[in-house]
Order: sequence, then C-alpha cells, then structure tokens
Amino acid sequence: MDIDEYRDHVEAQVVDHEYDPLPPEEANPFDPVWYKEDEDPTIGRTKVYVTINEDLELDPETVKTTTESFRTLVGSASPPADGSFQNLFGYIVYPRASPDQELIEFATEEFTVANRRTNLFPLLYDLDTETLHTHTVPRLKGRGFYEKQKFDAEALLTLSSE
Repeated sequence: MDIDEYRDHVEAQVVDHEYDPLPPEEANPFDPVWYKEDEDPTIGRTKVYVTINEDLELDPETVKTTTESFRTLVGSASPPADGSFQNLFGYIVYPRASPDQELIEFATEEFTVANRRTNLFPLLYDLDTETLHTHTVPRLKGRGFYEKQKFDAEALLTLSSE
C-alpha cells in the first residue's frame, strides 16, 4: 500500500463516521484535518481531531515537534467555552514503509500524550505490513483516554474497519 491509498482510506472512514473537515486556514500547516464532537460514556464530552503527516524525514525529534505543533492547533481550534470542560483528542498518523523500532517506541511509549486538556497520540502506520502502532492501554489511572484511542484507531485508521 502507498501513502495515497492509506490517506484515501482514512478520509473515507472519517467521512463515514461523520467527521467534518477543519477549514484549511485553521488547519494550516496540517492538511487535511478532520474533527468531530461527541459524548463518550466513560470520559464525557470530547472533540477529536485527525490528520495524516506525510513528511519524508522522520525521527523521534521530528515526531515530537510535529505532534506538539498539532497539539497547539487542536487547542487553538477548540478554545474553552462557557466554562464547560471538554476533552480534546488528536491523532496524528505517520504512515511509513517499515518504520524502525526506535521510532515506534518513541511514538507509542515515550511521547507524553496528555498535556492540560489535550490528549495527542502520534500513531505510526506501517504501509508494508498494514499495521497501526498505537499506545497500549495502561492498567491504572487514565485508562479511558487510552481505550478511546484504541477504539478510534480501530474504527478510523486501520484497514480492518472496512
């Protein structure tokens, strides 16, 4: 599979799940970005953002800076309103042919997902094996956020959801 096929698949999935595109001027420099507001039974009101990053050069530092940049976009696209709390999620998928283990470990184990009211998940999609590398669900505190990530990843970002 190539990156274009994967992007087309994700776009079809997010549209099928009623995500809306973020206007390009708000999504800059990420394009496209899709989002959806939802009520999750375990963690409450959520707003979820999804994008795909196709930059060719990728190392742990690039994953960190790019994902933090996406976190900034997610936070600015969803300012706190009327004093109500809303959980913000962002999934930035890095599709690559055979990503190395160091990159997978950094993205799925070492990157700090939670920061203030945002939960940003860098995910690696291996184009060769058609495998999405997600964060494991911890046994203790914060399970709901990781469970949501696992559910969303299976519904939107893997080929098995077809």
